[in-house]
Formats: sequence, C-alpha cells, structure tokens
Amino acid sequence: MSTRNPPMNPDALPPGLVISSGWRVIERLGVGGYGVVYRVEPLDAPGRYFALKLARDTSEGRALRELTLLLDRAVHPNVVAVHACGRWPDIVTGYFYFVMDWVPGPALHVWADHHNPTFRQLLETLRRVALALDTLHAGDVLHRDLKPEHILLRTPEGDPVLIDLGAGVYTGAPTLTTGPLPPGTLYLRSPEAIRFHQRHWRRPDARYTSVATDDLYALGVCLYRAATGHYPFLPSWPADVLCAAITSQEPPAPSTVNPRVPPALDALVHRMLDKDPARRFQSGAELASTLVSTLEGAPGGSWDEPLFDWAEPPLASVDGEPSPALRRVRRPEWASHLRKPPSRTRARLQQLWATVLGTLRPPPRPAPWTSPRHATLEGQSRRIHPHPYRRLLLPLVGGVALSLIGSWFGVGWRQTTPQVTNETTTPTGQKLASPRESPHSGGVAVSPSAEPIPATVAPVAPSLQDLTPVKKAPAPSASPPAPVKQRSPSLARMSKVALACTGLACASSPSVVKHQPAPPAEDCPPGALETMAQLNMVLGRQVAASIGERDNTGLEEADITLRESRISTHLDQTFGLLRPGAQLITNIYITPTRVYGRIVEARFKGKSYPVCLSYMDPDVRLVYGLPTKAGSDDDRGVVTNKFPVRAVIRFQETGDEEE
Repeated sequence: MSTRNPPMNPDALPPGLVISSGWRVIERLGVGGYGVVYRVEPLDAPGRYFALKLARDTSEGRALRELTLLLDRAVHPNVVAVHACGRWPDIVTGYFYFVMDWVPGPALHVWADHHNPTFRQLLETLRRVALALDTLHAGDVLHRDLKPEHILLRTPEGDPVLIDLGAGVYTGAPTLTTGPLPPGTLYLRSPEAIRFHQRHWRRPDARYTSVATDDLYALGVCLYRAATGHYPFLPSWPADVLCAAITSQEPPAPSTVNPRVPPALDALVHRMLDKDPARRFQSGAELASTLVSTLEGAPGGSWDEPLFDWAEPPLASVDGEPSPALRRVRRPEWASHLRKPPSRTRARLQQLWATVLGTLRPPPRPAPWTSPRHATLEGQSRRIHPHPYRRLLLPLVGGVALSLIGSWFGVGWRQTTPQVTNETTTPTGQKLASPRESPHSGGVAVSPSAEPIPATVAPVAPSLQDLTPVKKAPAPSASPPAPVKQRSPSLARMSKVALACTGLACASSPSVVKHQPAPPAEDCPPGALETMAQLNMVLGRQVAASIGERDNTGLEEADITLRESRISTHLDQTFGLLRPGAQLITNIYITPTRVYGRIVEARFKGKSYPVCLSYMDPDVRLVYGLPTKAGSDDDRGVVTNKFPVRAVIRFQETGDEEE
C-alpha cells in the first residue's frame, strides 16, 4: 500500500470523477480553508444529489472534529445531516471526506432579497432556527459562527437548515485557536466578546468562553439583515471602528431603514441586539415563545406583507410577443440621516481604555472546560477577586497608558486569535467549507488562493488587524454614505459617534441585452477612483483578464460555470502599476442571458486597493457582461474564462463613450 500523498488535487476534481467507488462528482460548489465541497450523486441513484466535503490536507483534523459534532451532538431536523464518510483515494492515507445533505435552497438573506417573503414567514423561519439552537445549547453545543449564509432554506416557504458547524464547540472538543477569542466573524460577534478581547488581548492564557447568548445575538444580526437588506453595522468598516460601534453604538431601528417593518419587530430586534447580554433572550426557547406570542397578537395586517417593495418590471419582447420581465425586489437604501461610524481615533482610545482596565485585573488562570450554559460572560467559571496590591498599580497605569498612546494609533485593533473569515457558499445553498485559521481560499470556479465570499451573502468580515494601505471596499451594491452628525449614546462620553452606512440601488433597469433584467447601476467603492488614479489605471481602458489560477501562463480559453457569488479574477496584462496575476475581487450577478462581473478590490503584493472595473463583452464593444452559453439558467451562467475588463467611473448596464 502506498504511503505517499494522493496525487489528485482536491481543489479541482473534474465532473464525472468517482470518489470511493460510490460518489460521482457533478460540480464544485465551493472551497474554503480546510475543505472543498462538491455536489455529488451516488452511482446507484443518479439524480439524487448530496454535498461531499473533502479535506484539502491528508493530515487535516478539523473535518473529523466537525463530523463528530454532526454525527453525535448536533442531530436535529433543522441541522444538516451526515450520511457517509471515508478517505479517498487511499483508505488510510487519502483525503478525509464526509457526505451531507445537499440543500438546494438559498441562504437566509438571499431568500429575503429575492423571494421577498412576508414578515410572518420570516419570523416563523426564525422561530425554527431558535428552537434548533435551543436543542444544540441544551446539549452543550454552540454554533459560534452563525450568519445568514449558514441558514439555508429547503423550501420557498422557509424551512431552515443550519449548516457549517466547523467552528462549533462541544464538551471535550479540541481547541481551535490559541488566543482570547474563539473562531468567528467580527461583525457577528457579541459586544461582550469584543470587550473581553479588548481587555485581554495581551494575555495569551485568557480565553473567552462562548455562551448561548452569543449565538442568539448573531441570530439577531441575521434577522436585521433579512428584514432590512442591510447589516446593523457595515462589515467593511475598519476593524477597530466596527468594534467600537458594536460595543457602544445603538444600531438604527429596522423601521428607519425599511419603513415596512412592523413596530413589534423593531422592539424584538432591539432586545436581541442589546449591549447587555442579561437583557437579551437567554435561550432559543424563550425567543421562540416570544415570536409565537408576537405573531398571535397581530393577525394579518403588516405581518402578511412582503419584506420589500417589488420593482415595476418593464415589458420585454420575445419573438415579437410581449411578456413580463423577471421581477426584482426593490430593497431600501440606507437612510441618509443615520450616523457616522465612530472615528478611528475614538475607537482606538476606547480600546486603549479597555486595555488599561484589563491591566487592573489579575491574569486569568487556565480553567477546565465549562459548560456553555454555566460559563460567565467573561469566559471564566470563577469570580475574580480584587488584587491585594491593586491600589499600588493605579499610579503605574497612567504611565503605562501614556506610553501606549504614542504607539497605539499606528497599530489599531489587535488580534491574537485567528478567526474563521471569508468562506464560500453557493447562493442556491450548500455551504461548503469551513476555512482553516489562516488566510485561505474562497469563491466558485476560482483559485484556491482567493479569499472572497459570495456577493449575495454577508459582506467580507474585516480582519481584526487591518494591514491594507487603502480602506477596504464596502459590500456590493453600495452607494456613498450621506452622514449627519448626531449625539453618541456612549463611548465614555469622549466624543460624538455616528453611523454612515450604504444601501443598494432601489430599482432595476432595462438591460443592455434584450429579454433580461440587469443588475441596477451603483457607485464605485469609496476611494476607488482616487486609488486608480494613483495606480495609473486609466478610466475607459480595457485590459485582458481571466478566471483561473494566479499563474495564467498557458491557460487555455474554456467555458466555465459561475453562480452569483464573490470570486477572484486575475489580470492577464499590466494595468498601470498592477502586474499580470494581480487578484481582482469580483461580485458576480447572473441573468438568463448574461453574467455581470463588478470588480471592487485589487490585491497585489500583499496589499489591497479599492477599484472599479467591469467585465466587458469580448465580442461587442462597450457592452457590459459576458454572454452566456448553452447550459445556463437563472441560477448559473456558462461563459468563457478569458475576457476584457474595463476601468469605469460607475457600475452601470451599458458602456459610456464619455468615460
């Protein structure tokens, strides 16, 4: 028997390949840090689909950890089920895999954005998720990375399935991280988790113990996103600014963002996102009971209205016969009167103050496993007693603080715990690979070195340490913020804090190509035009690009299948200061006859820059988007992998000679 690693690349298994003599590969659904997920069918039951998660390393133990949780501790009708496992191609030395349900439905926020359910359907879906979480919590299991794209819908009516427990924790589970915080996504972390990190990031033995209220806070963020089309705080804000907002700033009431939201839902979300965990729901059962009483107390009326308005579709002509075009949801823009984010200076002062407070506490001793149901908010199962020399430390604190201030502003938010960051999920459903704790891959039909997440799901969570020279681009379909200063609720009374968030364009527009609705026009990411000028990227110029590996040498032209997602494109020729191979983070939009690619970020030599580029038709001048080929439908587009991209001043449906 061979002991060498299998020669097959787990990231690029071809369709038709048979795994372990039982599973035929249909297509790759996504890739993450430690695994790749394929849609497969059993040889003895073709047409019956499953999702197969294949580890990317033969020594990878995280997949085994997730499998243990799914098979033993997280069995529930609303949690994805496992049906088989093994190693391939060698039963001893091969890559570990396990086979799960394939959920063809969309993620929660995609379901809300495109299917436009009623508020009653949304809350009923949330009730089922709350009950599933309650069952997991009762068994001392925590999800720890609950986000909209980890809640899939089996049916258009809203039967939810929880997926991706790769970051989940249970009694006796091996540790994933070595810092204060467990794996997670920054903009979904609870205020108390962020406060703990701010106080204890210097202490390598400090550990935050997640509890049920952390999962339920994240569920509140998911509800906010589904009901309004926006997150309570913009995920693309710098990490330290985002942390300051989460811990000190009240999010806008959902009804100020989406006027269709019933007042009772405002109150529900306010409680779910309360800064004090004691005032939030303490269990999924309590939340589910409140949801039932809320819906029973308000029959009919606004609860049976859809979440968003429908955009009025134009009439399209097919073979001379008029037919209604596809309907699009008119999601609300972010209200222009909302506040700015906390300033970078104030955010760092807040973190400095939290760090100073942390020095007044004795270092936490390593504690044995504590059940999530009984853990304290600070991640310790014991009471912290005052240090006998605490008063003597006070005079020293001022000196320490002054010495830190000089260097603090060049550092920002510190992160000692690698987090579970960008992941890959198909808009139709199956999640697909929980990433490892280091920079990793993402995207559909992209290089494993890419890091994007789908455009139709949650925006990229900023790293807890911002190393890029240019501010990260915001979520897709964002328009410039229109801030108005308002009073801050807290931040140690040091300053006014405000929130400026972005919104998606409201209405759809007729497409350049007939018979299809194109994505609405939208502005470039903030700072993109200035950055492109600095990089000598001339507006209106087109250059060659492709979808494939970073090294495109010898890459042949071929057809590929894309879904609505965030993927990596790569430059094939020099563009200003960017060289061939530069990674272009692209939001993909699918229509029945055209695939639109809007590039919002360029990554080159370890640096990241906001940019504004569009995929262009390789055969028709000044027409955006790639024409689809045979095999395309409303959910996926078959296009060529080599095409031009163009620097633009605004994302729109048609080319503009005057750019």
